[in-house]
Amino acid sequence: MTTRIDPAARVRWGDPRWRYGIGLVTIVLGAAATNLTSTYSLWFLAIGPAVQLLGWLILPGPLWRRLLVLLPCLVAALVLVAGPDFAGAFAVLLAGWLFARHRPVLSYLALLPVIVLSFVLKDLLNEYGQNWVALLSGALTTVACAWLAWALMLWRRRTLDARRARRWLRRAGPARSAGPDSPDSPNSPNSPKDPEDPEDPEVAQAPQVPEMRPAPDAPRSRAVFGQSPVPPPAEAQPALRGDARPVNPE
Repeated sequence: MTTRIDPAARVRWGDPRWRYGIGLVTIVLGAAATNLTSTYSLWFLAIGPAVQLLGWLILPGPLWRRLLVLLPCLVAALVLVAGPDFAGAFAVLLAGWLFARHRPVLSYLALLPVIVLSFVLKDLLNEYGQNWVALLSGALTTVACAWLAWALMLWRRRTLDARRARRWLRRAGPARSAGPDSPDSPNSPNSPKDPEDPEDPEVAQAPQVPEMRPAPDAPRSRAVFGQSPVPPPAEAQPALRGDARPVNPE
């Protein structure tokens, strides 16, 4: 009825995804085999319900839900053999699928197109030879409505999540928002400062220590291994205080 594999909970045996796929295919094959029953092929009347029963048992989910929809779905597949007048049995099959898959109440709105189609087919198709038209159109509509039910469930889930998020934000209040006094805010006085930030008032008011550089005219003394450093020339020596003059050696 739908090929969407929902994440299932833990099951007692087997893989839930494999059980989902095999169970779905087995249910569809059982319902199709039941409708192949005719005067010359009555043995499908025994094989179809048995295969469909096996599919409902393989399908993952709560056992009581599957057992509760088992008998109505088996009867609905048998009723479809009677002709286009009983096309409303597709609604029973879809309702059983939604109940077994634990869909919310909103998803059951997808039953309305199937019910409307059953009345349309009853008015348009009047011969038993046209039953294949009713089976084909009913099966396609049921698959589409199963997808519609899944979309309604997904929309409801997202709406509830958004409502819970808004409720949590209202309860949290403005205290959780990153305001100017929040420790996480960059403008907070408790936030760590960057030591190289020029806009920091503490860094801007710090005294600037001048860089010590040597005089351009003062020659640098070079020390050679094993020799004393060369003294600077007389011109580089500072002048003596007062009127003292250097003694002339002559």
